[in-house]
Amino acid sequence: MAQDVPTTSRPGEVKLEATTEEKPPVLRRGLPQVFRLRLVYSSQDILNPPALFTPSRGATPMGRDVRSGIPLPRDGRASRLHATLHADALGRLRVVDEKSRNGTYVNGQRVDEALLEDGDVLSIGDSYLVVRAEPEHQADAPVPSLLGDAPSMRALRAAIHRVGPTAVTVLLLAESGCGKEVVARAVHDASRRRGPFVAVNCSAIPEGLAESQLFGHLANAFSGAVARPGLFRAADGGTLFLDEVGDLPQAVQPKLLRVLQDRMVLPVGATAPVACDVRIVAATNRDLAADIAAHRFRGDLFARLSEFPLGIAALRERREDILPLLEHALGAPRARISPALAEALLLHSWPFNVRELFALATQLRIRGGEAEVLDLDLVADRLEPPSSAAPAASRPTTASDRRPSSDRVPSSDEEARSEADEREPPPDRAQLEELLRAHRGVVADIARAMRRSRKQIYRWIAHHDLDVQRFRS
Repeated sequence: MAQDVPTTSRPGEVKLEATTEEKPPVLRRGLPQVFRLRLVYSSQDILNPPALFTPSRGATPMGRDVRSGIPLPRDGRASRLHATLHADALGRLRVVDEKSRNGTYVNGQRVDEALLEDGDVLSIGDSYLVVRAEPEHQADAPVPSLLGDAPSMRALRAAIHRVGPTAVTVLLLAESGCGKEVVARAVHDASRRRGPFVAVNCSAIPEGLAESQLFGHLANAFSGAVARPGLFRAADGGTLFLDEVGDLPQAVQPKLLRVLQDRMVLPVGATAPVACDVRIVAATNRDLAADIAAHRFRGDLFARLSEFPLGIAALRERREDILPLLEHALGAPRARISPALAEALLLHSWPFNVRELFALATQLRIRGGEAEVLDLDLVADRLEPPSSAAPAASRPTTASDRRPSSDRVPSSDEEARSEADEREPPPDRAQLEELLRAHRGVVADIARAMRRSRKQIYRWIAHHDLDVQRFRS
C-alpha cells in the first residue's frame, strides 16, 4: 500500500524542504491542467474507485435529479438541483449553492458560493467529492502494491515503472508513516533483480557497529568476532533499502560513498575489498538540504544517493484515496461507514499518514463489532487532533452556518462557544434520548440541530452513560 513524503514533491521534481510542513501540492509545470472531481462517498457507500467528473465550460449541475453533470440519484439528503459548478476561461472553478435544502459545504464550511482549489472536499447532501487540479493526461503503470487513484500516486507508479529496470540509485523522500518500504519493494520488484530485498533502518544501527553491520567483518577482526558478510553482501544481486539514511553516523558516510562509487565493500579487518552487486534504494523524512548546510550530512553522498529522487505524497495530499484505503484496511466482510465518519476522515489532517489510517481501521473493526454501519463516535477521540494539525483554512464564504468538523482551526468565537459548552449543564436523560431517537443516533446530525460541537454532544452522552448504538436502526 502506498503511502507518504515531502509534501511539495512530485516524481522528477523534488525540492528538499521540511517534510513536516503542510504545503499546497506542486503540479508539474508546462503540462495542461484541468479541474476534476472524484466522488468518493455517497449514500453510505465508499466508491472504489471513485467516480470521476470533469466539469465542462459554463454551468455543471449537481443534484439528486439532474440529467447531466454530476447526478446523485441515491442521496436522499441532496436536493433535486443542489448546486452548480462554474468553470471560467481562466480555468478557475466555482461552486454555487442553488438554495438547497441541506446546504453545500467546502472543507466543512457551509457556502453560498466559493472558489474551489486543489484538494478541497466538497459536500453535497451525504455525498463527498474531492476537487483536484491535475495534468490533463496523467501517466500510470501497473504496480499492484501501491493503491490509490490520486494523480500523485499514478505519477509515482509511472515513475517506478520507468526507473525500476535501471541500475540507478533511488532516494525516497517521505514523511513518517507513508510506507517507504512498500515503495522500495515496488522498485525492487520492477527491477527484476534475482537477489534478495534487504531492509535496514539506519537510525537503529549503533554508531560503533555501523561499519561492521553494513560492510561485514572478518573472524577475529575484534575480540570474539565471528566472520559476518554484512548487509551489503547479504543483498548481493538484489536491493539494499537504507531507510532513514539521513540518520546514518557521520563517520560511516564517506565509507558508504566509496562503496556506492566502487561497488566494492571492505569488511572490517580486511585488506582487500570485495565486489558487491547491489541496487541501492534509500529513504529519509529529514530535510537533507538543512543537514548538508549544517555539516551533518555529506553533500557528495546526497548527490550519489539522489540519482533519481522520488517523492511520495502525504495522505492529506491525496484525500481521494483515504476512504478506499480504509476499505482495504477494514477487509471483508466490512460494514458501511456513516456520512459523519466519512466527512471526519476526509477532513482529518493525518499527521501520521497511512500508518495512522491502518491503526484507526483496527480500532473500527474491534469497536464496531457486528454493527452494519460504523459511526464517528467509535473513533471520535482519534479524529480531533490539536488545531496545529488542521488543514489550510477555507476561503471566505457567504454563509455563516458551519457543518461540524473535527479538524479545522476554531475561531476565537468558536473557542469561546466551546468553553461555554463545557460550562453548560447537560440536558436531562429523557431529552437526550429523544434527540438520539429522532436523529437515529447520528451525533453529527444532533450537533447540527443543536448548534453545538460534536464534542459537546459526546460529553452529554458520556454523562448519562448512554449507548449510541441502540438508537441506530
